[in-house]
Amino acid sequence: MRSTPGSTSKRRASLSARGSWLGRGIVLALIVLLPVRAHADPSPSDRAAAEALFRDAKKLFAKKQFRDACRKLEESQRLDPQGGTLLNLAVCHAREGRSASAWVEFQEAIDLAKKAKRSDRIRLAERELRQLEKKLARLTIEVPADARVPGLSIQRGGEPLGVGAWGTAVPVDPDVEVEIAATAEGYKSWHTTLKVGSAEQKTLVVPKLEKLPPKPAVSAEPARPLEKKPDGTKTGRIVAYVAGGVGLVGLGVGSYFGFRALSKKNAAEKHCNGSLCDASGLELNEQAGDAAVVSNIGFGVGLVGLAVGTFFFVTSAPERASPEAPGKSARVRVVPSIGTRSSGILMSGRW
Repeated sequence: MRSTPGSTSKRRASLSARGSWLGRGIVLALIVLLPVRAHADPSPSDRAAAEALFRDAKKLFAKKQFRDACRKLEESQRLDPQGGTLLNLAVCHAREGRSASAWVEFQEAIDLAKKAKRSDRIRLAERELRQLEKKLARLTIEVPADARVPGLSIQRGGEPLGVGAWGTAVPVDPDVEVEIAATAEGYKSWHTTLKVGSAEQKTLVVPKLEKLPPKPAVSAEPARPLEKKPDGTKTGRIVAYVAGGVGLVGLGVGSYFGFRALSKKNAAEKHCNGSLCDASGLELNEQAGDAAVVSNIGFGVGLVGLAVGTFFFVTSAPERASPEAPGKSARVRVVPSIGTRSSGILMSGRW
C-alpha cells in the first residue's frame, strides 16, 4: 500500500510496483523509495483513492499515455502527498513535455530526499535533472533602465513577474504560447505572445511604454443645462380652477344640509309645544342640529375655496404695466365673511 508502515520487505514490495513502470533505470531506484508524509495526515479514504489513482497511472504510463497518466498522478499527490509520488510525477511531466514543471518538481524532490537522507532518491532525481536540462526551454525577460517607468508591472502568463526575476533565464514549458504584458499608470499598456522551443533560450526585451496624453482639466462646477422655468401663469390658473371647484362643491353641500336643517326644524315644531317635545320631536331637532353643523362646514369650505380660487385666478393673470404705478402687478385681498344667518366674501385690491 502507498502509506501503510510495515516491515522493510513490505515497503519495498509496495514501492516496487510504483517503480516498475518508469523504465529499467528508474525501476531499481524506486524499489527502495519510501513515502514522505505531508504535515497533515490524509484520511483513510483519501489514501485509498490516491493508491487507486497511482495504480491507474502506472498502466497509462506503460502505454505511453503520458498526459492522462500525469493527471492521475497530480490528483494522487494532492490527496496524499509523498516524496515518491512527487518524483514519479516529475518523471511523468518530463515525458509529457512539460519540462519547466518537471524541473521544479525534481528540485523539490531532491530537497525532500536530502531531508530524509535518501541518497538513492537524490541520485535518481539528479540523473533525470541532468537529462532534462539539456532540452530545457528558457525565457529571459529584459527590462532596460530607460523602460523602467514609475509603477511598471510585468506579467508573464497572467502572473506578476517580480523585479528580481527580470533578466534571469527562467525555465518554461516548450512550444507553449506565453503572453507577456507590461502596464503602468499613465502609460499605454503593451503585450505580446511568444513560444520557446525545446532546448532554446530566448530573450525578450520590454520596450519603453508610451505615455498617455494628460487628461483634460475638469472644472469644479460643470456647466448645467438651462432649466426651463415653470409657467407660473398656467400653474396659478390650475390652482384657481381646482380651488374654485372645491368651493362650489362646498357651497352645494352647505346649501343641501341647510335646507335639510330647516326641513327637520319645521317637522320638529309639529311635535313640540313650546319647549316641550315628544320623542319624535327630540329626534328631529337633533337631526336638524347635525344638518346645520354640516351646512356651516360646507359653506365655510366653499367660501374659502372660492376665495383661494379667486386669488390665484387674479394673480396668475398676465402682468400689464400700469400708467400710475409702472412695474407693479395686480394685488388682491380676499376675506371670507361667515355669519350665523349669512355668508359672503369681501374682496378688495387693484387691477
